[in-house]
Amino acid sequence: MRRLLLTLTALSAVVAACSEAGGVDPDAIGGQELAAVRRALDSALIGDTLLGQDTTLYPTVAALVFPYIDRASRIAAGGDTTRVVGIEMDIRVATGSGDSLIADFTMLLGWTGFDTLTRTVDSVFFVVGSGRVPVNDSLRSHFAIDTAGTGTGLVIHQATDSSITIWLARAGHLRTTAGSYGTGQTLGGSGLSWTTFRGVLNGDVAITAKLVPDSTTTVTSAKDFGSGARALKVRIRGTQP
Repeated sequence: MRRLLLTLTALSAVVAACSEAGGVDPDAIGGQELAAVRRALDSALIGDTLLGQDTTLYPTVAALVFPYIDRASRIAAGGDTTRVVGIEMDIRVATGSGDSLIADFTMLLGWTGFDTLTRTVDSVFFVVGSGRVPVNDSLRSHFAIDTAGTGTGLVIHQATDSSITIWLARAGHLRTTAGSYGTGQTLGGSGLSWTTFRGVLNGDVAITAKLVPDSTTTVTSAKDFGSGARALKVRIRGTQP
């Protein structure tokens, strides 16, 4: 699996961004805002095993998915408005040696508090679970893609100087109840093809996380996107030697 994930990461370098969001779309994400979210995630996850034992998982997701995220729904609760986007991965890759990669997993990315002056976001949460809709996963500190019913997540605070503080999931859940997507757009190369679909994902998430590395403080977050949040599905197919 690790070798195939590395192959997908390398191939993703040829993927061009295909943003369709226009300025009239209230869910469109500005380039600086998404860049701030990615900086926070990169600082927390590149080269680390916080999400699992395989350090290639996050770089693969970042390379194959993030270039296509151009919209995120606004979910308001009191005076707080969080931007949320759902992501579903559907991977089926066969190899001549029989070492096939079959992976279905779901992610929810959310953030709040983008500062246009410092180009930072106050907080980011990133939750990942096994399977695709419907998903009902409990959250813990680590998970495996092929273990049903398990998930994990992070809450990241980004200060105005871009320094970050990280909390790792200890409890909570990721639930998705329905999803609908439009026509996909397919690209490919080196025996692989990936198709991206834009649509809507329904469900809710709750996370209780403790400070990394000493677990001295706890943060909680919960978001209900039962009425639908913008979502992206990525389907990867192909055969590798």
